[in-house]
Amino acid sequence: MPHFEPLHLPTLTLVIGVVLFMAAGIMTLVGVTQRTYRGYWFWTAAQWANMFSALTLFLHDAHPWMVPLSVLLSLQWPLTMLAGMRQFYIRSNFRTPAYTDLLTLVGGFLAYVTIWRNNPNDVGARVATFSLVNICFYMYTAWQVHSVRDWRQSPYLKAILFFLIVAAGFQVPRMVAAFGAWGVPVADPNQIQQPVVLIGLVAAVMFSVYMCLLLTYERTEQDLRESHRQLRIMADFDMLTQVPNRRHFNEMASQTLRLSPPGSSALMVFNIDHFKLVNDESGHAGGDEALKLVAGSARKILRSRDLVGRLGGDEFVALLPNTTINDALHVADRMVRQVDQGRSSLQQRPLSLSFGVVQIQPGESLPDATHRADQALQEAKRQGRGRAVAAEQEGEEGVFTTVRTLGVGEA
Repeated sequence: MPHFEPLHLPTLTLVIGVVLFMAAGIMTLVGVTQRTYRGYWFWTAAQWANMFSALTLFLHDAHPWMVPLSVLLSLQWPLTMLAGMRQFYIRSNFRTPAYTDLLTLVGGFLAYVTIWRNNPNDVGARVATFSLVNICFYMYTAWQVHSVRDWRQSPYLKAILFFLIVAAGFQVPRMVAAFGAWGVPVADPNQIQQPVVLIGLVAAVMFSVYMCLLLTYERTEQDLRESHRQLRIMADFDMLTQVPNRRHFNEMASQTLRLSPPGSSALMVFNIDHFKLVNDESGHAGGDEALKLVAGSARKILRSRDLVGRLGGDEFVALLPNTTINDALHVADRMVRQVDQGRSSLQQRPLSLSFGVVQIQPGESLPDATHRADQALQEAKRQGRGRAVAAEQEGEEGVFTTVRTLGVGEA
């Protein structure tokens, strides 16, 4: 059987220090070169503290107080990572306030210092206390991370939670061995300190660094998706009136027409009468309020399956599936009354609307139907405004029929 020399603790400590330095360096490099979020620098600070924890062990022979300092820098790791989590997921309701993390760290460290001062030569007592406190810190952090509302959706947060639990369980054999050696002189410290366990913990720390970076990239991806969604809204909707613009309305209306029985939909094109006069008297701000009032009134009275959009300027369009011309004229009348009601509550000047209404014919394209409705709208303007005109198709020529005078103040 091959014989393996036991691991040399000073050499192992040096290697661990180098690995931890690389982890902290990577976190810092990413932090200064990439976009990061609240809490990221807590995670980075936790890695640097871990590294200094390993380095201080080289000085413990000349300076015994370096031992508790090294322990403090090591014990802080899960709680400092938790502090970063609190910032990263600032909208989550953690189970306890942030100050309990600090109280937990101070309490655990004081427990270790008490054992260290009272048992300066008892390796078993020191290792047992350190392991017990460290396990408690890991489980406390896992308990808090489990309260983050996003942990079920984020695979990386699940991985961190799993890691915290495994890291705590990984130290149990070391703690059991140390408690068994409490008060007993130890010839070989490796039996209690278990370098393999230390290596496993360092590997787990490196894994957590990787998970923290992935959490950062996951948040960046979410922000990019949200930015894309907002850009899509800006591209599809008129920002002033919050209704679809011409292009998006045409896309949705064409799809709706494909799914509707041929000849069953009505189309209305309408605008504000004397809109230039509104702008001249009330300024562009008053004109904007008038546009928003008309769009808002249309959204209130239309059904969920109806579509409304802004063609440009003060001109709007509405597609009413499964609607006759007569029903569409009732909708126009209700819309005018809704506008007048909203105008009165906002104490604005009277507004009147003109409508052009058509029944979309089987096989007729949306642009052709819109053109006919626009011609009917112009006819409504010629006949005195404040009214709705329907364009009915008879053979190859359209016939305009004045159906109804609209407007509470006009009637």
